[in-house]
Amino acid sequence: MRKSPVMLGPGTFALLLGALTSCPFFTSGDYYTKDVSRAPVDAHSARYIDSMVDAGDTGGFWAAADPVEFINIANAGTPRRRVLGKVAYHRFDTPYPWADTFRIEPLSDAHAIVVDTRTCEVYESYQTAYADGTLTAYSGAHWNLRRPFAPLPGGAPSAMASGLSLFAGMIRWEEVQSGHIDHALNWEAPAGTVAQWDYVRPASDTDRLAFKGNSSYQLPYGAHLRLRASFDLSHFGPQSRAIAMAMKRYGIFLADTGSDDNGLYNAMPLDGQNHWDAGDLAALRSIHITDFEVLRLGSVSSVR
Repeated sequence: MRKSPVMLGPGTFALLLGALTSCPFFTSGDYYTKDVSRAPVDAHSARYIDSMVDAGDTGGFWAAADPVEFINIANAGTPRRRVLGKVAYHRFDTPYPWADTFRIEPLSDAHAIVVDTRTCEVYESYQTAYADGTLTAYSGAHWNLRRPFAPLPGGAPSAMASGLSLFAGMIRWEEVQSGHIDHALNWEAPAGTVAQWDYVRPASDTDRLAFKGNSSYQLPYGAHLRLRASFDLSHFGPQSRAIAMAMKRYGIFLADTGSDDNGLYNAMPLDGQNHWDAGDLAALRSIHITDFEVLRLGSVSSVR
């Protein structure tokens, strides 16, 4: 059963927002914070894009008007709990800060995100469950937001198949409200339209789903794409415009796969009230994979 949103008073919300924004967002010019508006395009960009279309990526982009991702805020008083792994081959190397009031995505992915504002560390997990004081998850990772983004070892997933940070590429209402997003976004491609085994940094893994197309140019996980500068935003509202502008300046990372369309990750506002505008966000549906360029990929690794 989905829980009702937790509404916060103005004072509590201001404290949470202030604590969160006091932490840096990794380091300036890092993977997620680098301005790529003039970055070189990969020599085979068009072939990668064509291969995705051939494999079935013909829908638009979207961000949920009723998001189910939550950013939980921890502090010095938050209990720390050992995370019990649901599979033997993935272990959690550090306790997670976790309070009984923290929220988990109520869908099958069951993502959990916690930002400890005392240490400026982010903790993430996949297929998370919490009951009777016991925290369990399938996979996950944590990063220090005061340091450069550190890619995981090859073959290691995070809360996403790619090993990237869910929080780092998430769209937060509070930054959209300010009119600009200062980091790259994570992107979920339609399953079967990207590489089965291959990844590039900063990714570390794939979902290992078979590619449905016929091309040898299969986009690797961690690929960095940029919305074309010429894409017309004149019909976009303030929310969709802020998102699309981030796609142009900071780009999007191939982070996971999912539905038939191209999904972005946006979070429930910290104040517990849903300020997302469905009509505004609908403009994102006019953006297609063919409106992007693949930036220079670098060395491709494989988990096969």
